[in-house]
Amino acid sequence: MNIFSLLWLKDIDPRRYAITRIGFALLFFSHFLHFFPYRETILSNVGMSQPSVARIGFHELTGGTSISLFNHFQSSSEITVVLIIAIIASLILAWGKWARTALFVCFFVQLSIVHRAPASTTGWDSILTNFGFILLFSPLGKEWTPWNLYKKWNKKQIVPYNPRYGLVLIQIQVFIIYWHTVIQKLGDHYWAKGESITYFLLSHHGRFTGSWPIAWHDLFDKINYLTLIIELAIPVLLWIRNTRKLGLWLGIGLHLSITILGINLALFSLTMIASYLAFIDPWVTHSKLINSSK
Repeated sequence: MNIFSLLWLKDIDPRRYAITRIGFALLFFSHFLHFFPYRETILSNVGMSQPSVARIGFHELTGGTSISLFNHFQSSSEITVVLIIAIIASLILAWGKWARTALFVCFFVQLSIVHRAPASTTGWDSILTNFGFILLFSPLGKEWTPWNLYKKWNKKQIVPYNPRYGLVLIQIQVFIIYWHTVIQKLGDHYWAKGESITYFLLSHHGRFTGSWPIAWHDLFDKINYLTLIIELAIPVLLWIRNTRKLGLWLGIGLHLSITILGINLALFSLTMIASYLAFIDPWVTHSKLINSSK
């Protein structure tokens, strides 16, 4: 097997795609539920901006053309119906029934939100949209419902196998997200000087009010640089099988800390933690046995 085939087309257990599909389905579900109370303010024609203004704003921000359901469905009732359909589709996606259609609905509604309200778009919006696009063209392990997956978790999977390209694309995306983040932070004065975490905790983004971070400033300086090292290390540790557990613990610990210390960052943390599912392979022993017999 050549290097290209080994990297992109190697056969893997379809349950790996199933757990990734379920994880992102629940992430879409959480995201749409979180967004639901703000739907009129952000998406309707009586909200923060008219669709025509949003289209101009999107073009100025990205240089692209706004493609959004909410450029056409603009009333409160229409937007409510679209989001309810998206919430139902996310649950269908998690179950596996009509998975490809359900994923397209989730992806297109998410894309429509980003294009209709670019000013309110957060970091996890873009990340979730990118991951959703990758999954659209990937196997989904749709024959595995959460219940069947639970019942047959320790069973051997013989046929059929799926090519691994979809999971590899997500893994590469994880690399890009973490390393690009570090590069950006190194160009920021507060991160470069070791003061970013202290200022973050003192800002309106910090969950716990008061001047207490000043007393811990020296410690936070060290944690500032440690955070950069951890962000560089996480995708590498996840990629290498022998260090994968360490990468998982570091990544989950980092994002739980962000959620605890920061306000409105839980969905960002959940998005990044969900991406780790693309690295998880509980059935590697079985896969090796099957592949060695071919």
